[in-house]
Amino acid sequence: MTGTGQASVAIAKRYFTAVNESRLDDLAAVFAEDAVLSFPMLSPVEGRKAIRDFYAGVLVFYPERRDDITRWFVSESGDVAAEISFVGKTSTGRNVTFDAVDVFTIRNGEIQKLTIYYDSAKVLQMLGDLPK
Repeated sequence: MTGTGQASVAIAKRYFTAVNESRLDDLAAVFAEDAVLSFPMLSPVEGRKAIRDFYAGVLVFYPERRDDITRWFVSESGDVAAEISFVGKTSTGRNVTFDAVDVFTIRNGEIQKLTIYYDSAKVLQMLGDLPK
Protein backbone atom coordinates (compact mmCIF):
# COMPACT_ATOMS: atom_id res chain seq x y z
CA MET A 1 0.00 0.00 0.00
CA THR A 2 1.33 3.44 -0.91
CA GLY A 3 1.74 6.28 1.54
CA THR A 4 -1.35 7.93 0.04
CA GLY A 5 -3.31 4.72 0.50
CA GLN A 6 -2.19 4.39 4.11
CA ALA A 7 -3.19 7.99 4.81
CA SER A 8 -6.61 7.43 3.22
CA VAL A 9 -7.21 4.25 5.23
CA ALA A 10 -6.29 6.18 8.39
CA ILE A 11 -8.92 8.83 7.56
CA ALA A 12 -11.55 6.17 6.88
CA LYS A 13 -10.65 4.48 10.18
CA ARG A 14 -11.18 7.83 11.95
CA TYR A 15 -14.64 7.96 10.35
CA PHE A 16 -15.56 4.47 11.61
CA THR A 17 -14.18 5.16 15.09
CA ALA A 18 -16.22 8.37 15.32
CA VAL A 19 -19.40 6.59 14.17
CA ASN A 20 -18.89 3.61 16.49
CA GLU A 21 -18.17 5.90 19.45
CA SER A 22 -20.98 8.41 18.63
CA ARG A 23 -18.53 11.33 18.38
CA LEU A 24 -20.36 13.63 15.96
CA ASP A 25 -17.84 16.48 16.00
CA ASP A 26 -14.99 14.07 15.21
CA LEU A 27 -17.15 12.52 12.49
CA ALA A 28 -17.86 15.88 10.89
CA ALA A 29 -14.18 16.82 11.06
CA VAL A 30 -13.12 14.05 8.63
CA PHE A 31 -15.43 15.42 5.91
CA ALA A 32 -14.60 18.28 3.57
CA GLU A 33 -16.76 21.37 3.91
CA ASP A 34 -18.46 20.55 0.58
CA ALA A 35 -18.50 16.75 0.99
CA VAL A 36 -21.28 14.56 -0.38
CA LEU A 37 -22.75 11.50 1.35
CA SER A 38 -24.75 9.06 -0.78
CA PHE A 39 -26.88 6.67 1.24
CA PRO A 40 -29.27 4.02 -0.18
CA MET A 41 -32.79 5.26 -0.98
CA LEU A 42 -32.06 8.86 0.04
CA SER A 43 -31.08 12.00 -1.83
CA PRO A 44 -27.40 12.86 -1.44
CA VAL A 45 -26.53 14.77 1.71
CA GLU A 46 -24.32 17.73 0.86
CA GLY A 47 -21.99 19.64 3.15
CA ARG A 48 -20.20 18.89 6.41
CA LYS A 49 -22.94 20.33 8.64
CA ALA A 50 -25.73 18.49 6.81
CA ILE A 51 -23.75 15.23 7.05
CA ARG A 52 -23.25 15.76 10.79
CA ASP A 53 -26.97 16.43 11.23
CA PHE A 54 -27.83 13.32 9.18
CA TYR A 55 -25.61 11.13 11.36
CA ALA A 56 -27.08 12.64 14.52
CA GLY A 57 -30.43 11.17 13.43
CA VAL A 58 -28.88 7.82 12.45
CA LEU A 59 -27.13 7.47 15.81
CA VAL A 60 -30.36 8.20 17.69
CA PHE A 61 -32.21 5.63 15.57
CA TYR A 62 -29.46 3.04 16.20
CA PRO A 63 -28.48 3.60 19.85
CA GLU A 64 -26.67 0.24 19.72
CA ARG A 65 -24.54 -0.31 16.65
CA ARG A 66 -21.16 -1.34 15.40
CA ASP A 67 -19.47 -1.20 12.00
CA ASP A 68 -16.71 -3.81 11.83
CA ILE A 69 -14.38 -3.58 8.85
CA THR A 70 -13.79 -6.98 7.30
CA ARG A 71 -11.68 -5.93 4.31
CA TRP A 72 -10.04 -2.84 2.78
CA PHE A 73 -9.59 -1.99 -0.89
CA VAL A 74 -7.23 0.83 -1.91
CA SER A 75 -6.94 2.41 -5.35
CA GLU A 76 -3.78 3.88 -6.84
CA SER A 77 -5.26 7.37 -6.34
CA GLY A 78 -5.65 6.72 -2.63
CA ASP A 79 -9.41 6.26 -2.61
CA VAL A 80 -10.55 3.42 -0.39
CA ALA A 81 -13.45 1.06 0.04
CA ALA A 82 -14.27 -0.79 3.22
CA GLU A 83 -16.29 -3.96 3.37
CA ILE A 84 -18.13 -3.86 6.67
CA SER A 85 -20.41 -5.91 8.85
CA PHE A 86 -23.05 -3.84 10.64
CA VAL A 87 -24.75 -5.07 13.81
CA GLY A 88 -27.20 -2.88 15.65
CA LYS A 89 -30.45 -2.44 17.50
CA THR A 90 -32.92 0.31 16.71
CA SER A 91 -34.50 2.66 19.21
CA THR A 92 -37.66 0.53 18.80
CA GLY A 93 -35.78 -2.65 19.80
CA ARG A 94 -35.36 -4.29 16.37
CA ASN A 95 -32.11 -6.14 15.69
CA VAL A 96 -30.48 -5.21 12.40
CA THR A 97 -27.48 -6.92 10.79
CA PHE A 98 -26.16 -6.53 7.27
CA ASP A 99 -23.02 -6.31 5.18
CA ALA A 100 -22.15 -3.11 3.35
CA VAL A 101 -19.45 -1.49 1.28
CA ASP A 102 -18.44 2.11 1.96
CA VAL A 103 -16.52 3.84 -0.83
CA PHE A 104 -14.48 6.90 0.17
CA THR A 105 -13.14 9.56 -2.17
CA ILE A 106 -10.44 11.29 -0.14
CA ARG A 107 -8.63 14.45 -1.19
CA ASN A 108 -6.36 16.74 0.82
CA GLY A 109 -6.80 14.65 3.95
CA GLU A 110 -10.61 14.88 3.98
CA ILE A 111 -13.51 12.78 2.77
CA GLN A 112 -14.89 14.47 -0.35
CA LYS A 113 -17.45 11.79 -1.08
CA LEU A 114 -18.74 8.76 0.75
CA THR A 115 -21.04 6.31 -1.01
CA ILE A 116 -22.59 3.56 1.09
CA TYR A 117 -23.96 0.39 -0.51
CA TYR A 118 -26.08 -2.28 1.18
CA ASP A 119 -29.20 -4.35 0.54
CA SER A 120 -31.82 -1.77 1.51
CA ALA A 121 -34.73 -4.20 0.97
CA LYS A 122 -33.19 -6.59 3.51
CA VAL A 123 -32.80 -3.76 6.02
CA LEU A 124 -36.38 -2.59 5.47
CA GLN A 125 -37.57 -6.16 6.15
CA MET A 126 -35.66 -6.21 9.44
CA LEU A 127 -37.19 -2.86 10.35
CA GLY A 128 -40.69 -4.22 9.60
CA ASP A 129 -41.28 -1.84 6.69
CA LEU A 130 -41.41 -4.61 4.04
CA PRO A 131 -42.99 -8.05 4.26
CA LYS A 132 -40.61 -11.01 4.45
